[in-house]
Order: sequence, then structure tokens, then C-alpha cells
Amino acid sequence: MLENELTSQIIDKDAYKTEIAKKYTLFLAQYPEIFSDLIFGSNFDFALYDSLEAYDKESPIDIFNVLRNRNGIEIKPGKAVDSDLELALSVNAVKKLIQTTAKQEYAQLLGTFYDDPDEVQGWIDFILHKRTQTLIDMGYGKFAQTAGILKDDDDIYSM
Repeated sequence: MLENELTSQIIDKDAYKTEIAKKYTLFLAQYPEIFSDLIFGSNFDFALYDSLEAYDKESPIDIFNVLRNRNGIEIKPGKAVDSDLELALSVNAVKKLIQTTAKQEYAQLLGTFYDDPDEVQGWIDFILHKRTQTLIDMGYGKFAQTAGILKDDDDIYSM
């Protein structure tokens, strides 16, 4: 294994309520490099919603979290104990995201769903649980830049 190659592990595969969450976790496990910018200990929730109405009611159809560990990532069912943020995604967005084949492509599509949300095509949102600067220091800012959510370094500091 290369020194900078990340590993992935899905904990308790049978605990996911929906087929789309199972597919998404398998996809993320195939591409742990998506999380390479995050520091050790970063932990955040992925909440999947079947409609904007469900999102407004904070009623996801499934939720799991990703922990950045020393060697890569761990994907676990349910909410993280003290998550950094929640990434809320529509099922339609997830269906398209799991068809990407590279970190850059995944990040750019994620950015599109954030910048141009559409109830039919797909949408995502971020609910921050920690201060913006803390999240940037943890590596989330670099990912947001890759995704086109933050356009440049100046955006990072004006979030």
C-alpha cells in the first residue's frame, strides 16, 4: 500500500435503512480519497432526504457518518456523537453522485447541487455544527474550494 493511499471501512453494513444509503456508502468506501483533505478526527453526518419537505421537517430517510481516521475513513450508520457538520442530500443528488468516477468530478457535481439546487435534478445543503474557521482548519475549506462552493481563498475567510 502506498503511504498516502487511504483505506476505507464500512461499519455494520446491515444497519442502513435504505438501499440508496447502502449504495452511497459503498461508493464512498471505493473513493476514500474524497476525504483526503480532512484532518484526523474529522467526523460528519450524511443525511439523505426524499423531498425538500422532509428536509424542512428534519426528517431524513437515512443517516450515516464518516470519520477520518489515521489511515482513511470509517463509515458508520446513524449520527456522529459530535459531528462537525451535516451534509444534507436529496436522493436524486445521491443517485447522480454515485455515478462519478473521480474525486474532482464528485466534488464539482456536489458543488453544482449546492450552487444550483433543484428539487428534481438534486440538491445538497450544509448545516455547520462548528465555527466556520474551525471547519476550514480541519480541511473542509479545501474540499469546498474543489467543489466550487468556495470560489477562492478570499471566500474561505469571508464565510
